[in-house]
Amino acid sequence: MKKFQLLACAFAATLFTLSFNACSDDPDMPEIPDVPEESSTTHFDIWVTVGGTGGMGSSDAILVKGVDSLTTQPTINFKNDGADVTATINEETIYKGKYYYQVPVSTDRFAKYQIVGNKLNVIKEQPFVKNTFKDRRYTHAWIDDNTLVIIAANGSANKVIWTKLNAENMTILSEGELNLEIPEGDKFSTSGLARYRKSDNKIIYFFQHKKETTNFYAAFINADDMTVEKEVKEDRAEQMAGTAYGELLQNKMFFDDEENLYLACNSRIPDSEKSTCQYGRLLRIKKGELDFDKSYEGYKNYTGKLVTVDYVGNNKAILYIQDPQHTGTSSNNALYAGWGDDYNGYYALLDLTTDQKEEFTYNGEKLPYSSGTFSQRSLVTTNKVYIGVNPKTSEPCVYIYDIKTGKTEKGLTIAEGYGFDRIVLIDNADKE
Repeated sequence: MKKFQLLACAFAATLFTLSFNACSDDPDMPEIPDVPEESSTTHFDIWVTVGGTGGMGSSDAILVKGVDSLTTQPTINFKNDGADVTATINEETIYKGKYYYQVPVSTDRFAKYQIVGNKLNVIKEQPFVKNTFKDRRYTHAWIDDNTLVIIAANGSANKVIWTKLNAENMTILSEGELNLEIPEGDKFSTSGLARYRKSDNKIIYFFQHKKETTNFYAAFINADDMTVEKEVKEDRAEQMAGTAYGELLQNKMFFDDEENLYLACNSRIPDSEKSTCQYGRLLRIKKGELDFDKSYEGYKNYTGKLVTVDYVGNNKAILYIQDPQHTGTSSNNALYAGWGDDYNGYYALLDLTTDQKEEFTYNGEKLPYSSGTFSQRSLVTTNKVYIGVNPKTSEPCVYIYDIKTGKTEKGLTIAEGYGFDRIVLIDNADKE
């Protein structure tokens, strides 16, 4: 019986590999939208926290180290190496090109930074003028390479404010508030989520009314003058996967090859012990549409909370899923035990057409389950998917999935004692 089970598992693994590769050898395969390309002028920044995992305002020290490659190499150690950014910026940060952008720890300005070697350099700063924002509690959208929009609820959360910045020199181009209505006495979600749709010049902004616990909203905004052209309600999920911290640390949505926008959502498990106990769904807004596609509901028959989502190409996405029952930290996802910082996260590939989910493996074994749900350790480039793990019984490390061949290999390892939180592909600084 045991031999039969092994043969069955091997057969299933073969089918999985074939499904990974079914379209990957197609010479006409479309380019993955908004995906960075590795080159001799880019490098990877590895973000870690000392002693634990970061995000959500963690007080642990934050270190950043740049490496040219994530392939196998001597173990990465941050002792007396790497930039200590703890006092100035948070892990929840925007990045593009060579720079990081955020409302820093000082919380009275916008700022632009660059990490070079072991030093964090301040490139430009812009004090607040009309609208003020709190560190980490806002969302953003890039209109083009030099125009950045910051959006969040105001201090009393009865309005949603926005500021449009010139990312080159950090000057404020314009600012105001969105023409959104809310019932008296209710509040908007802290930040919500925003993404720019280039084909019709719309910012799609997802948000909640806090007293409404079974639905959320999408606003379609003219990116030129920031007027809300349409607002719709969605009740097939209780909330977007991100409401307070935007996409400053984690990717919660993506465009596919045809500019359809997919959004990760979560809802509380009925009769569960705490609101933390959730299950996920993917919803979609099709290109050019001003409402959700009611015919589509992805990740429909699976358990687990969607933590991060990234588009891989060929109508497939990589998901980071928190699922205590699946990972063995709980016997029942409706129980609170096993959630939190336990080793309850895993990575899977989802076929957006068939809704089939397959867990990533290496040498016939599932990747180690991870701790750290406030993280973004998966990174998609034009050829590779990098998957970082925080295992219980071994050092943090990176696995590398080749999109074309469907093969997975093991990459670099990080020394014990560090929480592995983020991988960023960023352009190199100019040589002096």
